[in-house]
Amino acid sequence: MLKWFVAILLLLLTPISFAEAEETIMIPPEELRETEGLPELMRLRNGDAVETPEDWAERREELLTLYSHYMYGYMPDSAGEKLSYTLGTEPVTGSTLLNITVEANGRSAGFSVLVTLPECPAPQDGYPFYLEYMPWHYQNWFTGEWVTEVSANCAYAASRGYAGINYDTAQVAKDNATYFGAFYTLYPYDKFNKSGENQTGTLMAWAWGVSKVIDALEQGAGMELNINPANSLVGGVSRFGKGVAVAGAYDRRIRVVIPSCSGAGGMAIYRTNNSGKTYDLTSLGGSAAWVNESRNEPFSNLTGGESYWFCSNFQRIASAECLPVDQHMLAALVAAPERHMIIVTGIESEGWNNTEGQCLAYVASQEAWDLLGCGGQNNMLIHLNGHAILPGDMQYILDYCDVHLYGRDPAGVESDLTQMKGNLFLKHNREVLDQYFLPYLSE
Repeated sequence: MLKWFVAILLLLLTPISFAEAEETIMIPPEELRETEGLPELMRLRNGDAVETPEDWAERREELLTLYSHYMYGYMPDSAGEKLSYTLGTEPVTGSTLLNITVEANGRSAGFSVLVTLPECPAPQDGYPFYLEYMPWHYQNWFTGEWVTEVSANCAYAASRGYAGINYDTAQVAKDNATYFGAFYTLYPYDKFNKSGENQTGTLMAWAWGVSKVIDALEQGAGMELNINPANSLVGGVSRFGKGVAVAGAYDRRIRVVIPSCSGAGGMAIYRTNNSGKTYDLTSLGGSAAWVNESRNEPFSNLTGGESYWFCSNFQRIASAECLPVDQHMLAALVAAPERHMIIVTGIESEGWNNTEGQCLAYVASQEAWDLLGCGGQNNMLIHLNGHAILPGDMQYILDYCDVHLYGRDPAGVESDLTQMKGNLFLKHNREVLDQYFLPYLSE
């Protein structure tokens, strides 16, 4: 109590507005207390309801601050960076290497992405592009041999008139607790700072890398490659799906955000658990009574062995119920009239990743999309089996983008785009859904 009294007294003696003072007060992670229900998406921290787009803009900034402080760490201010790029040819694949160098804080670091251009003529404003979190030069686990190749989804995108960009996240930040890579060269991780400052996790570091690719395209690489930086699709699976969700929330230039099989820390609501539940999967060609016999990824995993994905404050939170946010809020941060969300996941292969919890994030974020007049641009695509963005999913995604980015008649595409609305749960399994769904299920 004494600590809080001193904090309030200092705020009263400091010449700032009440709103600024409210934003200054952030409860220490260890002192967050468990709450019932989902945190309210459409209510400002001062208690006012979010009723207008202007209210949402304010709420959006509040949520970004909470996510940055308590979960992912902070995205660096690009105003302090100087970016340059070069183009070259990758000899094995024949694709283009986009080499990006960033200078900041008196340091310099770089990484490269592999760009596969379509063979068909580009639209007048340049090719759209699909960027996938996927290494293009990697060591085969079984043979030990090094492989250089374009990913299957990037190759398919190129065959459909979308430039494919393979993004090797390891060049930006290693997927471990070494905090090594281009991001941490520029913004070193301070393991000994008790305040939690300068302790950004790898999911945010990877999101920074996506933003640098878009920066390079905007600064001239797009014109040289005949790629339109404004028509971007970004996808990734599993931990990379978590990374895509973060990138989509923080960089509003990403036009279509495609987190796949992302689970806890990505699109799955932390406060739910579908382990042991039974579902009717006949709509996907599966069993009429499939039981999820896998446990969901526990919160302790994320704050323990996988904690490097997150900021250090996240590691100090006692339980998921103590979080001041949950992942419907992350999904809502994508909402904007010019943007689209496509959450992709399996079901039989995804017991660990809580597919129902991902559907809840999709449903509970809808209020923000509706408020902004773009409710139809929030989507969820579920396949039966496969920890991946499957070829069939890619067809759905690009058919959807052909319609929404280029005005193609929905009747002229092969995919039934009505299947991109979480139908497995919202049409075929309503009676078994978690109680948290109740406010969002209209008759």
